[in-house]
Amino acid sequence: MFRFQAPRGMRIGVLAMAATLTLLSAPVAVFAQATGKGPGGYPIRPVRLLVPNVPGGTTDMVARLIAPRLGDEIGQPVVIDNRGGAAGLIARDMALRAPADGYTLLLSNQAIVIAAVLNEKAGGDLARDFSAFAWIGVAPNILVAHPSVPAKTLPELVTLMKSRQLSFGSGGIGSATHMGMELFFHLSGTSGLHVPYKSAGPALTDTVSGHVQFLLASLPSALPYIRSGKLRAYGVGGARRSRVAADIPTLAEAGVRGYLYETWYGMFALSALPRPMVQWLNVAVNRVLAEPAVVARLSDGGIEPGSETPEASQKFFVEDVARWRRLIRDTGIKAE
Repeated sequence: MFRFQAPRGMRIGVLAMAATLTLLSAPVAVFAQATGKGPGGYPIRPVRLLVPNVPGGTTDMVARLIAPRLGDEIGQPVVIDNRGGAAGLIARDMALRAPADGYTLLLSNQAIVIAAVLNEKAGGDLARDFSAFAWIGVAPNILVAHPSVPAKTLPELVTLMKSRQLSFGSGGIGSATHMGMELFFHLSGTSGLHVPYKSAGPALTDTVSGHVQFLLASLPSALPYIRSGKLRAYGVGGARRSRVAADIPTLAEAGVRGYLYETWYGMFALSALPRPMVQWLNVAVNRVLAEPAVVARLSDGGIEPGSETPEASQKFFVEDVARWRRLIRDTGIKAE
């Protein structure tokens, strides 16, 4: 059975507190590695940060929070370059064409992994081509439905799905919201009628209005509708209940064993970037993530912040690529 789970040591419940506290209490000598100039005098000019989304989304918010502070840490401006489209592949290809000199970085969530795996026949191997040099955090997802759906609990919803086809929205074929639902179907033995949208926002709007029946949404965006009774919640996709919605069980707890799917955020460089630069950038990003204002802003945006070493970040990244390959192979999903 396919099980989507981060490796031990990458769980954010630990990272959100322990890693942040570790960073805050670390010796000044460690952080001094990321002050002034880096290896070989890097950087001597502004650094471009590719974001595979249009302005306004959560990934863009994370980038705009991190970039100016990272610029302060490394001594050069970090300039955001929004390159939305093709589920993140436009930004990926731009990063691939850039020199491996540290002046072009990428900030993304796992949507870029899903898109790359779906399109691997066109060339490229994300886990080979890129190095995840910094981990930012995760945001929980939640399965919701319009109140007209006659299922008040997750077991009732699963039974209903097995007896008739319900419609579900997503941010597009191969999007994170689509693949999170495919994982749910895979583990629960159910299916649904997919109604893809151009992004997750309109899918949520149409679920609230009842044009589609259910959706896997980000918890921060769905919670106001849940609290107002406009959506019914069945469970969150994380390993544990969310601190902002502790009354809502996890999907695994509610009845779909093995379900674990959270939206992660990380920073990437080309794998050919020299290791000393990777380590130096990791320290700089972790300094930013240790700032109380950054922790508070990420938390307010529904992201549980955490930080990791380049080695642990890359291990999770490589394993995540392999997990999505396995799910896409097992379900037969094709890119359109």
